[in-house]
Parts: sequence; C-alpha cells; structure tokens
Amino acid sequence: NKTFFIPTGDTYLLSVLNSPLLWWHNWRFLPHMKDEALSPVAFLIEKMPVAVPNDDLRSRIETASCRIIEIATAQQRTTQDVLDWLKIEHEIAEPSTKLQSPLGLDASALIAEVKKLRGKRKPLSLGGLRSLRDEHERTIVPAQALARESRVLEQQIADMVDVAYGLTPDEVRLMWETAPPR
Repeated sequence: NKTFFIPTGDTYLLSVLNSPLLWWHNWRFLPHMKDEALSPVAFLIEKMPVAVPNDDLRSRIETASCRIIEIATAQQRTTQDVLDWLKIEHEIAEPSTKLQSPLGLDASALIAEVKKLRGKRKPLSLGGLRSLRDEHERTIVPAQALARESRVLEQQIADMVDVAYGLTPDEVRLMWETAPPR
C-alpha cells in the first residue's frame, strides 16, 4: 500500500517526481515513518503540485530525461556484459560487492578485486592482467563518461524543474539550504 502506479509514459512527470524540488516538498508534506521513510498517502499524492511548463521547457526536460534513461539502460547492459566476461574469461562465478558495480572501479581496483577472488591458487597471468586493463579502457571508461553525462543532465533537469515551478534564485538557495537527507 505504499506504491503507486501512474499509467503514463510522460517523462516530464517522471522528471518532476524525481527532482530535488519534489523531494524537498515531499519531505515536508508526507508523513514520516520509522527511520524517516516517507509514507506516500494517496490523498496527499493526488494533491501533489505538478507545474505545467511551456512547450519549450517541457521538450528540453523530456529530451534530457530520455537521454538519462538511455544511459541507464546502457549502464545496466554494460555491467551485465562485464560480469559475464569476468565469469567466462577470469573464472569469477560469484562477483564480490565491488565487482557487482564494475563501472565504479578504476583499472587498479578492478584488477585487485579479480586477483582477490581468484585467490592464490589461480594467479593472474600477464595476459589476464593485460586483458583486464584493456577491457577496463575499452568498456568501463566509456561507461564512466556516460555516468558523468547523466549526472550533468540530472542537474540540468533539476534546474529546469525549478524554472517550471517559477522559483526565484533565493527560493532555490533556501531549498538547498534546507534540503532533507537523500
């Protein structure tokens, strides 16, 4: 009873609902449960204010939102591909917590984690070491660039949502100064 399905593909609405502004709003207007989890009570969700932007702003937000979705899909695919590659090429059947998020690792951390999981009985050969470095450069580095692009787009969307709601610079500053934990 704490989940809502909104039957729409409206990426503008998706962007608004995931914006820092709506997090700030919901933190103040939705009931808090144990450990400060928010309770999305239906009658309050129905009254949640959603600004109606002009066509240009809506289009820019939707474009950025769609790009973030594309990046997220690519990141998931890349992560699965790397894990499959590690399983087949480096005998890593059960990836560690760090390896389950390989896109957050630099080459040295990736190599160290693979070495740790392979253990002393299966040391990395020079070819294995080289293949890890090469694959990191070929696969993970571009994925990390996409993650940076996604963070920039998220900030741009947040700024555009603030514009859609007509916030002044002082109101935006106040929002960030009083932002809840996230």
